Parts: sequence; structure tokens; C-alpha cells
Amino acid sequence: MSDRGVLIFAYDGSFEGFLSAVFDSFSLKVIPADIVVFDDMEPSLLPIRYVETDFEHAGRVLSGIDKKLGKTVLNMVKRAFLYDGEGKENAILRFIKKAFSEGKSAGNKIGEEDVSTVYKMCVAVNNEAERHRQFARFSDSNGALISVIHPKHFVLPLIKGFFCARMKNETFMIFDAEHGAALVHTPEKTAIIPVESLELPDSPEDNYYSGLWKNYYRHIAIASRYNPTCRRTHMPKRFWQYLPEVAEELETGFVQKLSFGTSAEIAEGLRKDLKNRLLEGERK
Repeated sequence: MSDRGVLIFAYDGSFEGFLSAVFDSFSLKVIPADIVVFDDMEPSLLPIRYVETDFEHAGRVLSGIDKKLGKTVLNMVKRAFLYDGEGKENAILRFIKKAFSEGKSAGNKIGEEDVSTVYKMCVAVNNEAERHRQFARFSDSNGALISVIHPKHFVLPLIKGFFCARMKNETFMIFDAEHGAALVHTPEKTAIIPVESLELPDSPEDNYYSGLWKNYYRHIAIASRYNPTCRRTHMPKRFWQYLPEVAEELETGFVQKLSFGTSAEIAEGLRKDLKNRLLEGERK
């Protein structure tokens, strides 16, 4: 297989489309200079090969990786494809070429560049998925639970099992605003579907409970231990927007409001706050 890079492959952006490009690469015995998605193409002096998604070809590539290279290499290929970054397709193709050349052990040779690149992509995707398992937050919208996330990589397939097992009897949706997709779950069915945008109606009840939680958080906080730098170490700032209790700290002109009261004063304050909110609700 030649590494001269004499042309560019263009595909539809799907995993099956990418595997079809891998099939064509092996058939033509060439590694392209680049593999790009149709929508992201830029003018080029190199000839372009438009790869048509062929599910039979994709299935043959997937089956070949599974049978000849094993689950480790197969999982690395699948997970690395979820990475959102330039050059991922060519990196995965070179990894597959190396694995077919050297066998199952190729997946463990993380000291070698073609393997290391894909390994680092997998680690980045795994870390992003774990963070969204931890920090995704839901709000109630007409009886359904909705979460809006902004992941660096496409992690919905990786967090699907966690949330569906934990909330199997609920109706919920996790909307990935960065990749235009949503994980939709009901007790009967689960699917990942394309969703370009999402506009949620204002929920007074959800705002009410969110306000209670923020007030509770402020009252139990210890002002002398307030350390946003330490918090960023454990939870990157880009995730603060998901958590009502710290989201307001992202607002311009935020003034720190932490309680110095005793436990009795805090309890009394919460009771008064709840009473006032209930009265306001009755007036409305």
C-alpha cells in the first residue's frame, strides 16, 4: 500500500462511510493525503475520490478487524471515530493498516506514532464521556427530563448505557448542542437521532426548585474555604454551566454570596425562604 498520498477521499461523515473509505483505500492500495467529510471540503489541487457509503463494504471491513485483529483494535477504531478533531480519519486508517500488517499486538504498541495517535484520541473521548456521566444535569419539561450538553467529542453512544440503566423508567433526552444530535429515551425505546436545535419552554416549577437548591448550596457553604481554583482542578470551568449552584458564577459581575450563619440560622433561613416562595406561588 502506497503512502504517497496522491488523492483525497471525501465521504458522508458516517462511520459506515468511513469504513467504505477504508475499503477503497485497501482496494486501491493507497493511503490518501486526507479523508474529509463532504460538507467540510475545501478547494484542493489533488484529485478527489467521492466515496459512496456501501454497507456491504463497511461490514466486511468491520468483520475483518474483529476476526483478524480482535476486540481491542476494534474498540479503538470505534472509539477514536467519536473524536472530534482534524485528521482523525487518516490517523485511524494508518492505525488499521499497521494492525493488519503486524497483527493483534499492534493495539498495545502505544509507543509507536501510528498507534499512539489513536490511543490518545481514545483516551480523550473516554475522559469526555466520564465527565458527562458526572456533570450532566436534567431539568423537567412537561414531564420529560431534558439535559443540554456541549461535549468536545461525540460521547452520546458512550453515555447511553449509563443513563438508560440508571433512568430506565423515565422519559428523557440528552441534547448534544455541539454535534446536533440527541439521545432520546422512553421506557419502550431508545435512539440517538439528529437534532439541529432545541428551544426549551420556561418552567416555573423547575426554576422554583433550582432556586431552592442554589439557596441551600449558598447556606451550607463555608466562606473561608471558598476556592474556585481548587474547584477547577476537579471540575473544569466549562462544566459549571450545567450546575445551577455554580452557573451564576459565570455571570458578569457575580458577587460571592456565602453564609456565615449557624446551623440553626441556616435552617430558619431556609424555612423563611420556602414560605416566601410558596406565598409568591399562591399570589400568581
